[in-house]
Order: sequence, then structure tokens, then C-alpha cells
Amino acid sequence: MPEGDTLRRAAEVLTPILEHQVVTDLWFKKLRGYRPRVGDRIESVDAVGKYLLIEFGRGLVLHTHLGMSGSWRAAGLDSTLPRDPRLRVVIETRLGRALCFAAPEISTHIKGSGTSAADQLGPDLSDDDADLELVVANSRRLPPDTTVAEMLLDQRVAAGVGNVFKSEALFVAGIAPFTPIGDLDDARLAALWSVAHRQLVANRGRPYRSTTGPGNAGRTFVYGRHRFACRRCDNAIAFSAAGERTARSTYWCPTCQPVVDH
Repeated sequence: MPEGDTLRRAAEVLTPILEHQVVTDLWFKKLRGYRPRVGDRIESVDAVGKYLLIEFGRGLVLHTHLGMSGSWRAAGLDSTLPRDPRLRVVIETRLGRALCFAAPEISTHIKGSGTSAADQLGPDLSDDDADLELVVANSRRLPPDTTVAEMLLDQRVAAGVGNVFKSEALFVAGIAPFTPIGDLDDARLAALWSVAHRQLVANRGRPYRSTTGPGNAGRTFVYGRHRFACRRCDNAIAFSAAGERTARSTYWCPTCQPVVDH
């Protein structure tokens, strides 16, 4: 599931073949907005939250959001283009091809126009120097009955957290996922966002995702572990399906993340 760490790795893979290169071939499927052209120079490749941004000359920026299963890959010029119905974008330069698969959102916007979803994002938690004070302030702009699970996924508050890091950050912080943010003071919110920040930064340079420490490839505390024993207390991990209590599925340990009565 692509989250902020995934997009950072994608940008690192694509930068050597795209950045400062001239486009030699292009293909899009269902692009919204102005179309870049063969001969355009690619100025930069960057990841902001859960968006990959490719800036072409003339200030035109390609935005892709990978949704639940999208991906970007690099390929050599001698490779055959895959006959894959999920292929959405092909960008070719003299150094290789960038291929995008299964992205539900592909659009172009003029840089600085404020017309894209990426322009509305909060601080990027994959950045070393993410402004966590601003993130807490953004959190307080939400209705106080907003659950912490919903808050973590609101990219206007802070960018980069998806379903995996939502569940994992809440576990490490010891907060029940359906707690209203109005029940938490600023110090508790800051501690939660700090956990999410550390997890995203720690994973952005890894070829795998782990929230339980380096060397534990693919290992999580609670995500994807419904009914398995909690790694801390040995009680069963709980699960709420998408649409039951929040829009997205959630994993948590009821023992380590108790509901606090008021």
C-alpha cells in the first residue's frame, strides 16, 4: 500500500533517468489537464506526501496519486513495454523509461496555481524537518469529535500517512483509534505525530517497510495481524473493516490501546 515512504523511494528511483533530461517519448491513459510534449525538459522529480510530482518545462507539473495499489517503476530502453492494462503513464528519455501502473489520479497543473490536491497538503512527514507544531495546529482545525484515526489520514493536516502507518503510529503511541481528538491535549497529539514522523523517515530509504525496527522486513506491530497475538501483551489484535467505524480499515490492540473513560 503506497504511503509517503513509498513515494520517496519511487522519486529516488526515477530521478536518475528523468531529472534534467529531455523527453523523447510520452504516453498517457486518462490524463486530466494539459499534456506534456516530446522535447520538453524535465526539471525535477519529487515526492510530497502521497503524491509524485514531475515538473516539466513551462511550469507544467504532472501529479500522480497511487491510491491503494499504484506504482512507479524504472525500465531500460532495451526492455519491451509490458502489455498490462494497468499501465497509465510512460515517460521516456535517453536514459530510460518511467512507467506508472494503476494510479487512480493522473493530472497536470501549472506550478504554483493552487489548483491541485497536492497544493492543499500539510507538512510532509517524510521530511527530516517536518513542522510538527504546525501539524498539531492543523489538527485543531478539525471538529473535536474527529477520531484520531481519521485525523492521521487527513492529508491537509499532515502529508504521508496511510492506512499502515495510521494503525502503527496509534499502537506505538498507545492511543485507541476511535478516540476523538478533542479528548487529547496538545502534548498527546504532538507525541502521536512525532511517532508517525519517525516511522515515515525511518522507512523512506529502505527497500522494505518495517515499524518494529531495522532488519525486520515487512514486520508490523498490528497492521495486517487481525487475531494474531500482540507483540507486547499477547492478547489478540482487533480489526474494524472499512466503513464500519471509519472510512478505512483499522487494526489495534485493545489492551495496549485502551479506551479512556471520561
